Amino acid sequence: MHHTLFIADPNWAYGVDYLALTGLFFSCCFYPGRTASGTQTYWATIGLFALQAQLTVVYLFGGWSKLMGGSWQNGEALWKAVQQAYLGSAVPISVSWGSWPFIWIATGWAAMLVELAYPLAWFGRRTRHGIWIAISGLHAGIALTMGLYHFAMIMIWYNCCAWYIPYTKLTKSINLPLERDGSAIASTNGSPPPSIQGKGVKK
Repeated sequence: MHHTLFIADPNWAYGVDYLALTGLFFSCCFYPGRTASGTQTYWATIGLFALQAQLTVVYLFGGWSKLMGGSWQNGEALWKAVQQAYLGSAVPISVSWGSWPFIWIATGWAAMLVELAYPLAWFGRRTRHGIWIAISGLHAGIALTMGLYHFAMIMIWYNCCAWYIPYTKLTKSINLPLERDGSAIASTNGSPPPSIQGKGVKK
């Protein structure tokens, strides 16, 4: 059914359908569960490692292939990409922007460096956070200038699942029966509920 829905809509049939299928595979095979202490389960840790490794390989080889071709170094490939007849781009690039080639050269090199630096996300919190912000900004730019919203949203979501959400701290909620421990509820909510407030009070 997933494959049929994607093929039926031509807006998805440019490669993003395979990316979504990859996410479906990870969701089915690696449940992102956590133990009672808030740590990830062993199976979820394996899935996280596989997702991080896959994204690293994709971005690293993507950046390397761009570096091997001169069209990305001189800005030609990026200029042609934003001039494609994509529908729905929020920030259309006018042909007059072609008179400033340094913009496309600098942007092309920035895209290559971000992809080549992607493996740095494995080395500590600061580099992980920096790579996550940079790659999310890259895909946000693709969405705004090229109108590839589906592709951009999926890749931003994958990077959030790989480098941001697993490292956030979860707050444990306290669920106590109202009639069992009114003092604990009072300490969390400020005052006990009405059913407890009246107990022990002489009229």
